[in-house]
Amino acid sequence: MDNQNWYNIQEFAPNTFQFNEAELWNMFLLIGEEKAVSIDGGIGIGSVRKLCESITSLPIEHILTHTHWDHLGSIHEWESIAVHENGKNNLSNDFAEGCKDFISNWKGKEFPENFVSENFKLKPGVFGEPLYEGQIIDLGNRKLHIYETPGHSPDSISIYDEKEGVLITGDLVKPHMPLFIQVPTAVLSDYGPSLRRLESISKEKNVQWICSGHSEPFKDLSIISEMADFVEKIEKGNIEPPKKIEAGKWGFIDEYRAERFQVWINDNARR
Repeated sequence: MDNQNWYNIQEFAPNTFQFNEAELWNMFLLIGEEKAVSIDGGIGIGSVRKLCESITSLPIEHILTHTHWDHLGSIHEWESIAVHENGKNNLSNDFAEGCKDFISNWKGKEFPENFVSENFKLKPGVFGEPLYEGQIIDLGNRKLHIYETPGHSPDSISIYDEKEGVLITGDLVKPHMPLFIQVPTAVLSDYGPSLRRLESISKEKNVQWICSGHSEPFKDLSIISEMADFVEKIEKGNIEPPKKIEAGKWGFIDEYRAERFQVWINDNARR
């Protein structure tokens, strides 16, 4: 596996890989008998395609759980990108400011060879086809089911792999981390229903693993119900007042604390 001395790789289920970039961003590779799918692209410091092709020789499709900058880093490496219709116009934008902030403040291991931070930019990708509710992507004896789960963003989707019982939620579910409902694309009234949708999937399907964009794969499905209950209480106002905190570029936001996670939210998301 060509991790480029940058990605941390784990195969947590058969032919199911998580790539972690800088202990912050996750990408996934799911391999079937006929083809594979690469999910999300990190921030683009290394080459996700090169890494995927060092693991499998099968054709690889690239899809996105949503189009925030920290998931778009490798989109230029692929011939086309599958994403929800609401995100297709974001593939041509340069959201490099967040990446540049990370690069300038990075104190960890060295960047991959040939990476020149001064020349960095997020390169555009080509929209291929939309991802939509009820869609099934057949990798060959391995089917992926697509669900629309807005809340963190209007183009957010979740992916259920019926063979290995893997549920990939993008940034909607993040245990031991804040739920980001303070980002400009977030809508509080969408968040609870999407969490309830994932709760139903986790109960009705053979879910063994839940994977998010920013945490380790985990098996405790109960946290989805906890998050749904908590977010609904926030929306209804049936909860203790939040703490005001300063959150960098987002300014002052409301922070709610549960036992196993936090929720960050601002007034814009309450629209």
